[in-house]
Amino acid sequence: MKRLLQLLAAFTSALIATHSAAQPSEWRITPYAWVAGFDGTLGAPGDNAGLIGRIDVDTDSLSDNIHLGGAMLHASWRGGRWTAFGDWTYANVKTDTPTPFATLYSGVDVKLKGNIVEAYGGYDLLGGGDSHLDVFGGVRYYNLKLELGLREGVLPGVLVGEDSSWADGVVGVRWDMRFDRNWEAFASADVGGGGSDLSWQLFGGVGYRFGWGSIVGGWRHLQIDYEKRGFKLDAAISGPFIGASFQF
Repeated sequence: MKRLLQLLAAFTSALIATHSAAQPSEWRITPYAWVAGFDGTLGAPGDNAGLIGRIDVDTDSLSDNIHLGGAMLHASWRGGRWTAFGDWTYANVKTDTPTPFATLYSGVDVKLKGNIVEAYGGYDLLGGGDSHLDVFGGVRYYNLKLELGLREGVLPGVLVGEDSSWADGVVGVRWDMRFDRNWEAFASADVGGGGSDLSWQLFGGVGYRFGWGSIVGGWRHLQIDYEKRGFKLDAAISGPFIGASFQF
């Protein structure tokens, strides 16, 4: 939590510093819902369940396990060619999958929950107008807990879990454009590493503008490959999102 607060403070400082660099400026705050699911391999230590080593489970189909993934908030600032933006996700994603111990347990309930915080600064290569192409860099911080519930079979059901925190340095590119008076489109792609062996993200959508802001929707895909102390997350968290973007 201390590292999370430090990141939030750094992001706020960056916004304040860049605010004095150029005028006029624009702020956007976007609360949104991300309906996300798993696709990949997750693992947690099994020692407390009487099992030796780490328990790994595979989630086979993303389309079969999409659920409301928690609460999310995106904030951005733009002044001239400079921009600063960030995203906070309270992830709470779950699914069920067949057990790797078919003779012992009847299935596995998988849950991943916690915080993902991103803070970035960028520069517009196009120089203004209705279209922007930003190159950016920053940090993505994770504080996640993984729980595997082994459902009762021959043996009684048990719950195993592990939590972990880490940070990735991230670089990427972001594009947004306003067109046809009330419509806008946006997309971003990034890649990171450091705490993770590799992470990457794709984010894109469209919005319809009103006087107060926009209604936006699209798709977000976050791929993470991380392993430490029995905690394994080699999976995608992916799904559609919808939200309201307030501009001031």
